[in-house]
Amino acid sequence: MYHFYKYLVILLVFLLFTGMGCQTKESEDQKLPPLDGTKMSGELTYQIPESWQEERPSSSMRKAQYRLPGVDGAEEAEMAVFVFPGSGGGVQANIDRWIGQFIQPDGSSSIDLTEIKKIESNGLQTTIIYVTGTHLKGSMMGGPTTELKNYAMVAAIVETNTDPWFFKTIGPQATIDHWRGEIEKFARTIKQQ
Repeated sequence: MYHFYKYLVILLVFLLFTGMGCQTKESEDQKLPPLDGTKMSGELTYQIPESWQEERPSSSMRKAQYRLPGVDGAEEAEMAVFVFPGSGGGVQANIDRWIGQFIQPDGSSSIDLTEIKKIESNGLQTTIIYVTGTHLKGSMMGGPTTELKNYAMVAAIVETNTDPWFFKTIGPQATIDHWRGEIEKFARTIKQQ
């Protein structure tokens, strides 16, 4: 009888560990990112070009962050992904605020030089903004700003059935101009889950 219980305990321990192993493997597989280049941020999925580097967001306000390689000796650009559930303002309010972060060397209006394009893809309305000039980089709380000359921004505001999502890319104009077409292609890959 002793041997029966001994074997029963060994069998139960074996089943327990192998069962846990399978469960752990499943859990690990569910955490792995897709192998096809699809990225997920909350309720959206999208395709990031291979040459863009995913980074740890520099702020808890960011859902994701990507580094776009510099070109022709220019520095890299940065794409920040935001969503502000229940707040964050509408499309036009954000366009106006972002354009206000650029001034022109000749004193002309940045609004007059901004290109705005609307696209529809995968059932989502997206507004794409392009502006160049001197970028007034500063804190959101009204602190000091740094003037970055010959900069540009391409931003996409994606209207979902809940809150708008913001994909804002800023960097030297040479780098932004190089990636501008690719950023628009990227915006067309965005889907709502």
